[in-house]
Amino acid sequence: MNYFKNFFIKEKNIGIFQSIVLIIFFIIFSLILFITLYKPKKYYDKNSSIPIDE
Repeated sequence: MNYFKNFFIKEKNIGIFQSIVLIIFFIIFSLILFITLYKPKKYYDKNSSIPIDE
């Protein structure tokens, strides 16, 4: 782990680290969006009819 930390901290490799983090974020965000949008409506109907406790 220390090797990777030193690799990404050096000035010339900062752009690589930011690009990797951006790609990972985009993949995770897209996956969550895909899972949320492609669930059937019946999956959410049960939870939407539950009353909110006051």
